[in-house]
Amino acid sequence: MLRTLWFAVKVGLMVAAAVWVASRPGTVTLTWMDYTVEAKAWFALLGVFCFLLALLGLYRLFLSVMGFTGAMGRYRDYRRQAKGQRAILLGLDAAAAGDAKIAYYQASRARKFMPRDRGLTLLLEADAARLKGDHPGALKAYARLLDNKDTAFLGMRGLLSSAIGQGQTPEALELARKAQAMHPKQPWIAKLVYRLEVQAREWDAALRSLRRLEKSRSLDADSVMRDRQALLLQQARENFDNARNGPGLEKLKQAYRLDPAFAPAALWLAEHYIETGQRRAAVKIVSRSWAAQPHPELAALWTRLSPYNKPGDVSVRLRWFEKLVALRPDSAESQLVAAHAAIEDRLWGEARQYLRMAESMQQAPSARLYRLRAEMEEQLSHPAEARHWQDKAAQAAPDRVWTCRETGRIYDRWSPVAEPHGAFNTIVWDYPSPRGMLSSPENDNAVMLPALSFLVQGS
Repeated sequence: MLRTLWFAVKVGLMVAAAVWVASRPGTVTLTWMDYTVEAKAWFALLGVFCFLLALLGLYRLFLSVMGFTGAMGRYRDYRRQAKGQRAILLGLDAAAAGDAKIAYYQASRARKFMPRDRGLTLLLEADAARLKGDHPGALKAYARLLDNKDTAFLGMRGLLSSAIGQGQTPEALELARKAQAMHPKQPWIAKLVYRLEVQAREWDAALRSLRRLEKSRSLDADSVMRDRQALLLQQARENFDNARNGPGLEKLKQAYRLDPAFAPAALWLAEHYIETGQRRAAVKIVSRSWAAQPHPELAALWTRLSPYNKPGDVSVRLRWFEKLVALRPDSAESQLVAAHAAIEDRLWGEARQYLRMAESMQQAPSARLYRLRAEMEEQLSHPAEARHWQDKAAQAAPDRVWTCRETGRIYDRWSPVAEPHGAFNTIVWDYPSPRGMLSSPENDNAVMLPALSFLVQGS
C-alpha cells in the first residue's frame, strides 16, 4: 500500500512539473563558435534530462565492467575457501579414525587453500603431526593456536595432552592451571588439575583443589572423604615426628577423625600413643575403630596392649579379647580373634565355641578359620584332624589383603601411594585377584599386569 502511494506521489510530481514548464513558454538559445541553436524551453529541459540518463547508464556500465574482475576474484576465493573447509573436514575425520597419512595430506591441502587461516587448519596440522609422530611439529602448531584468542584453548588442550602423554607432569600441571583460568567452571579441568597435583606430590595444592571439587559437587562425598584422608596421611608420613604437637601428628589426627573405621589411620595413631607411653589413649583408639569396623591389624595391636595371664588366672588375656567381642559381637572377625587368644592360652572349650560362632557368621568359612582349627588340633596332638583342616584351608577362598585395585599388586600394609607405579589411594582391603598373585611387595621387578581402566581424565 505504501509503495503504491509513493509511486502515485512521484507520478503526480512529474505531471505537475510538466504542466508548470508548459505553462511558461520560452526559448533557449545556445551559441557555440559560429553555431546558434534555438529550442523551446521544455524541449531543452527534456534533452538535458535524457543526457543525464545516458551519463548515468554509462557510469553504471563502467562500474559493472570494473567490478567484473573483482567478482571473479571473490568467486575464486570462495572456491578456495570451500575446498579448504572440505579438506579440513576430511582431515579431521581421518585424524579421528587414526589415519595419519590422509590427515597429513588433507592438512597440506587445507594450508594450500587457506594460507592465512589460524584456526581449524592449525588444529588439523597439529593432529596430523601428532598422528605421524612428529612431536615438535605438533607442539609448534598447538603453540600457534595460542596466538588466536578464539582458538587459544584448543592450543592449550593440545599442549596439555602432549605433556601428559610424554609424562611431563610439571609442564602438564602448569598448562592445566592455565586452562582452568580460561574455563574455571569446567569440572573435567578441575579434576585434571587435582590429579596432576597428586602426581606432582603437591599435597597442599591437591587438598585445596579437592575442597573446590567438593564445593562444586564434582566428586561424590565418599570419594572426597577417602582422598582427603589419604592426602592427610601422606602429609603426616612426610612430616611426622614423635613430638606430641608435631605437624605430622596433627595431620594424622585429622585423618583419623574423618573416618575412625579406616584401620590404617587408627593403627598409626594408636602406635604413636603406645610409643609415647599413652596406653589408655591407644586402647581408646583401637576400641573405637574396632566398634566401627573390625580389622585384623587392629587385633594385632590389641594383642600388643593385652595384659599377661596371672599364675592363678589363665583367662586374663581371653577376657581382654572378649572386650572386642563385646564391641562387635556380630562380627566373625571378633570371634576369630577371641578364638586365636583362647588357642594360645590352651583354653580349648572357649576356642571351639568362638570358632563355631565365627563359622555360623560366614557364608563360606574362610581359610583363616580352617587354619585356626588345624592349629588347635595340632596342639591337641591330633595330626589327622590337623591335616584335614589344613587341606580345607588350602581349598578355601583366600583371606583379604591390602591390594592395589589398578594392578592387583599385594602389599603388607596400606600406603597412600602404591609403589612402584605411584598410583594414589588405590590400595584397598579386598580379596586378592589372580593378577595380584603374580606380584609381591618384596620384588620390585615382579610381573605387573595392565590395569583395567574405567576412564577416559577429565576430571
